[in-house]
Amino acid sequence: MSRWTPQLQAVAAPLRASLIAAWAQRSARERQLLSLAAVVLALAAVWRIALAPALQTWHEAPARQAALDRQSAQMRQLKAQAQSLKKPSAISRADAVQWLERNLSGLGADAKLSLQGERATVSLQAAPADGLAPWLQQAREHAQALPVQAQLRQVSVPAAAKPGPATPAVKAPDAAASSSAVRWSGTLVLSLP
Repeated sequence: MSRWTPQLQAVAAPLRASLIAAWAQRSARERQLLSLAAVVLALAAVWRIALAPALQTWHEAPARQAALDRQSAQMRQLKAQAQSLKKPSAISRADAVQWLERNLSGLGADAKLSLQGERATVSLQAAPADGLAPWLQQAREHAQALPVQAQLRQVSVPAAAKPGPATPAVKAPDAAASSSAVRWSGTLVLSLP
C-alpha cells in the first residue's frame, strides 16, 4: 500500500486545491446552500445505510418471532410424538386383542380375526384401501400389533350402474364418500405384544 501513497497524493493534491479554490469563489449564500445540501445528503445516507434497515427489522421482528414460535411448538410436538413412539407404554395381550376385535369393523363387515399363539390373523374380503392403512397405523399405536406377513390382492369393485330412467342420477353423498374404488382381499398376520 505504501507504493500507492505517493501516486494518490499526486492525484489528490491538485483536486483538493481546485476544490478549495472553487469554494473560495462562491458567495456566502452559495456556501450555506452547499453546506445545507451536504448535510441533507449525509443525513439521507445515514438514514438509508444505518437507520432504515434497523427500523425495518424492528417492524418485522414480531411476525418473525411468531413464525419462529410456531415452528418451535411444532418441533416440540414432533419431538414428543417421536418419544412416545420410541417408548410405547406396555399393553397387555388381552387389551391388544380387545382393541383389534373392537376396531375390526373399520375393515368391512366381512373382516374376521383369529388368534394363534402370539399372532393374530385378520382375514379381509373387499376391505377398503382408505380404511386399511389407518387401521394398521392405529393397530400399531393402540394395540402394539405389528404386521409380520401380508398376503393381499386387489379386487375390483363392480361398476355402479349408469343412471337411467329408473335409476336416480344423483348418489347420496355418504354412499359416495364411504365407498373406495380400491379394495383388498387376503390375510394379514400381526404379532401381538
